Amino acid sequence: MEDQEDPVSRPVPVFPREPRSREGVWKRNEKLVYLSNFLHMTMYTMCFGGIFDIFLYQLSQEQQVIFDDPIAVGGASGHPPVFRVNTYSTFELSFYLNPSQPVSYPPGSNCSTLYTCGTSILHITDGSGNGDCCKVGNRIPFAYFANGTTMLHITMDALGQNETLDRRSYSKLQHCSAPKELPLHQWTKVKLKASGVENSKGKIEHSDGGMIMFINEEKVCEVPGTAYHTLPSRQGALLFLGSLQSPPLRTHDEHLPAMVDIQSVKYGKPASNLFVGLANSAQGILSMLIMYPIGWIGDKTNRYFLLRGNLLVAVLSGLAMLAAVYTSNVVLLFTGICIFTWYQQTMSSTIYACLADNVVGERRTRAGVNYKTFSALAMSFGPAIQLCVVLWGPMQDSWSASTFELLLLPGWLLLPLIGLAVTLMVPVGKELSSIPNTDDAQECPRSPVRAKLSEAWLEQRVFGRLQRRFVVALSVNIFFIATLLANGMTVRYFSLYFTQVLRFSPAQLCILNAVCRLFIAAFAQLGKPLSVLLGRSNMALLMHVGSAVATLGIYGGGFFTPSLLVACACYLLRFACLHARDPVLYSITMDCVPQSQRSRWAALNSLRTLSFSASAVLGGFLADRHGYEFSFSVTIVSLLACTVFMLPALLWFPRKEGVGSDQVQADALIPPVASQTDLAEVQTAPSRPL
Repeated sequence: MEDQEDPVSRPVPVFPREPRSREGVWKRNEKLVYLSNFLHMTMYTMCFGGIFDIFLYQLSQEQQVIFDDPIAVGGASGHPPVFRVNTYSTFELSFYLNPSQPVSYPPGSNCSTLYTCGTSILHITDGSGNGDCCKVGNRIPFAYFANGTTMLHITMDALGQNETLDRRSYSKLQHCSAPKELPLHQWTKVKLKASGVENSKGKIEHSDGGMIMFINEEKVCEVPGTAYHTLPSRQGALLFLGSLQSPPLRTHDEHLPAMVDIQSVKYGKPASNLFVGLANSAQGILSMLIMYPIGWIGDKTNRYFLLRGNLLVAVLSGLAMLAAVYTSNVVLLFTGICIFTWYQQTMSSTIYACLADNVVGERRTRAGVNYKTFSALAMSFGPAIQLCVVLWGPMQDSWSASTFELLLLPGWLLLPLIGLAVTLMVPVGKELSSIPNTDDAQECPRSPVRAKLSEAWLEQRVFGRLQRRFVVALSVNIFFIATLLANGMTVRYFSLYFTQVLRFSPAQLCILNAVCRLFIAAFAQLGKPLSVLLGRSNMALLMHVGSAVATLGIYGGGFFTPSLLVACACYLLRFACLHARDPVLYSITMDCVPQSQRSRWAALNSLRTLSFSASAVLGGFLADRHGYEFSFSVTIVSLLACTVFMLPALLWFPRKEGVGSDQVQADALIPPVASQTDLAEVQTAPSRPL
């Protein structure tokens, strides 16, 4: 009897231990995937998030700070200093004015005859002609108050103007004024922008361009141009405060100086959304080119070792970006962006595949939701760190060079932690390790049996000779890429819209982004119950349409003017819908494609992290020419048009995903020695992944 009991008793402790050991490795790897992605996305958000786009925008400006501290013009202070400035064909000139009192000409003055009764504030001239009017180069531009008032006027030369005009005729053609006087003893921000239509952001109404004046960020008047795309560009032009000085510098100017303080005078090229688009499109296009090769490498090699080696690429990118931010060097900037794109694409596509390796099929939608939740938390944690730097750091709450350095660079310190998390992962899979991945384990007779999508159902030919698995995966991913193209025109410009149009400070923008990502993390948890209730394809399309409607609510689309609260709420909802949609698309793809092709298909899903910025250059062009609102409208129309690509998935991957054949397959998989527990697990398992 003892000899007969030993063979029976020996296998009993063996089989339960092996699955538990494998499941322990899978669970640990799953947690390390979440941790690696959390650290990576925190670094990505801090180094290449919305604040990086604002850095690119300001870098394109080539701004000259003429002076910062207040200078008194007029009165007994004598002549203020003269400054040299290099002018551009298109430019922005900004300054702050604080009028102390109006200045009037004496009753016997002949200023009315000479048409010089304005009181001079600021005058940029290149030294040609008589130093005042009216040859090209004399007023580029000229700002003054009307006689006895603080009503601000500007005049501006234009190439091709009639240089024989007198002052009165000249001013009628190339002059505009503010609608009301500037308040006394109060600082007022003034910005003068000269541009052709192609870089007007929709603000210039004349087809030949011109110059517009903003007072406290609101457009108040416009000077029409004649050939503003070829305005004179001068090296070493002179900027005078008050009246022009007498010889030897200039001929005498009949204008009296205004009684005003002036500070923070800055002159430079207009900031370019197109430059922001070029930088992001370089990242997006390069990501497209390397997407499939990286996915193929991940399928053919040890993807876990690939993740570890990828950290060296991140170090090279970090060194280049540190130098670029400190020196404002465009060559180093694009070098760092291109190197980081390889790291980013490798990280995103490979780690998606690692997640699928370590999560059983019925949990992949839930795992995808968790993955997106941790991503959202990371993208909230990054702005929260930046907010702390703004509030308790050494710099002011303004968009200065020191602000960008302190907000963009600390994120690179997370690289060692990312490397540690990736190194701790244990490779799984028949070809990589003694520990199988979750799909390999399902082929083992002793592994627990679970219901899954029927292979026979997936391999049905539904469109010519094409199988259902291929048609559905292709439909989902074409829809995915098309919507990323549409969103790429817009997503990189939301931070600029909130800072340039709605005038958010660094602290306000950090708060908005931190709250947005927390909202996404909470909203993403709706993915599982909604996918069960509606079906995964239906739920993905619903979230997609919701994101388009929410985008409209950010700016109103010309139908209404949203309040700041409504704009922020719609901003949160837009991103929440997209992040709830994406893991559903990911789970559909991973369940349809063969496991041997996961890395290459996962590479398509990884484009979401880059927001597929290949179309950002088009968005930048539209924003420069027509304004942010126009590019947002183009995006909404494109998003709605993209729904056609999802129709095959809606048709051939319905709410009940292969239920009719799942149970048959599950019954066939039950081994003769299966326990009652195994049978119950099969019978109660969901008919499709959650």
